Amino acid sequence: MVCKRCGHDLPLTGYICTNCGAMMSIEQIKEQKAKNPASFIPQGLVSERYGHKDFIYKKREEKKLKLKGWLLYLGLLLIIILVCIFVYF
Repeated sequence: MVCKRCGHDLPLTGYICTNCGAMMSIEQIKEQKAKNPASFIPQGLVSERYGHKDFIYKKREEKKLKLKGWLLYLGLLLIIILVCIFVYF
């Protein structure tokens, strides 16, 4: 079987031409699966394939509030320092 885009031979496994990187058509994939069904790896997550635990997505903490708090603190500290400088001089 040859690639419809570049004309080179398609690999025996996989869905992409190794020469030009074009995706095989559905007909070509079905034909290759029929010829050699054991060579195709079932699709899915790597963690599912190798039996790792499911990953639980957690909501990320808001770091913007912490940054705003520090900026407010530094701003107030700067104002206090400037007031002290102007009062004493």
